[in-house]
Amino acid sequence: MSSTGSTNLHVGAAVAEIEGLYTALRSARNERHRERILADLAQAGRRLTALAQPPQGARGSVRPRSRWERRRLLAARGADLVAAFATGDGWRHLARSKGRA
Repeated sequence: MSSTGSTNLHVGAAVAEIEGLYTALRSARNERHRERILADLAQAGRRLTALAQPPQGARGSVRPRSRWERRRLLAARGADLVAAFATGDGWRHLARSKGRA
């Protein structure tokens, strides 16, 4: 399996983890359980962001060409936003990202 294929599998697994944590968050029993899930969700979001971001040298104004590259880029953006909301910085992060657009 190629390196890209392996990366795609890791990104898919990280997305599935976030989906599972989000589902668990919706049915959290109490505030303590909810806080624990939010911390796990933030950590999973950071992992996904790290996996989905292109290497430092590849960043620039060139848009991703393949479907998988676009999915990785969108997954990184989404994970970054999930981590921001889970840590309490979500609305400020959202305002900053809209200011860039």
